[in-house]
Amino acid sequence: MATLGTLLLSLVPGMGVRDALVTPLLVQLGGVLLTGLLSLRLPRTVA
Repeated sequence: MATLGTLLLSLVPGMGVRDALVTPLLVQLGGVLLTGLLSLRLPRTVA
């Protein structure tokens, strides 16, 4: 996770260190929430 923050900080130099670490965390959290919502909405097949 710190590597993503460092990469983001090097790509966007004007961004602060805190923002560079918080942004990937928020993106990851959004992905987890989206995956959770999709798994609840998609019909499950019984094998």
